Amino acid sequence: MTTTATPTRSETADAITVILYAAAALVTVAFATILRVASTFRETGIAWTIPIDQQPISATTDSGAISIDGFADEAMIIAGGVDTVTIVAIIGAIALWALAALVVIAGVTLVAWNFLRGRFFVRANVRAFNAIGWTLVGAPILIVMLETMGRNGVTAALGLGDGEPTHLLDFWTITPFFATGVTVGLVAVAFRRGIRLQQEKSLLEKETEGLV
Repeated sequence: MTTTATPTRSETADAITVILYAAAALVTVAFATILRVASTFRETGIAWTIPIDQQPISATTDSGAISIDGFADEAMIIAGGVDTVTIVAIIGAIALWALAALVVIAGVTLVAWNFLRGRFFVRANVRAFNAIGWTLVGAPILIVMLETMGRNGVTAALGLGDGEPTHLLDFWTITPFFATGVTVGLVAVAFRRGIRLQQEKSLLEKETEGLV
């Protein structure tokens, strides 16, 4: 059973705004993915940023217009002869990032579209929130693990050792995604409860009509 309600003007405007932002986000994800692939896979090997011992540097910015002095603790290197497993891990991390973004965008768009049609407490919205929540919780963890494999493979190709396994500090940067995913999951629970209350109310109304 699907119950619809006429959305207010404010709700309609909000839903349309979300859909427009989702379209813009889709284009951004496409360009970002293309740029990331192009910047990572070079003609001479795979480009990767690795930590280095802090040291003073002199560099230029603004196409050489300005000279600056400072300290560097990271460097971008290009490694050739990287093994297949590492390449697959790097491609997997990039692809999973793009796929996770698409799932979130699609889920948000679906919810906004349903709101625009006056369909609020429906199972499609619950499924969309569940998909968004699980994606935000699970995808970043897998991406960190794949990127760690990629980093270790690149450093091994450079003769810098076998690298380090993934440890808890590596997951610190994805904590906001995890927290957001859990929050969206709670929203899904609330919507599921709303559907149940809506069904109970409808059933009660039918029983009441039968008694009159």
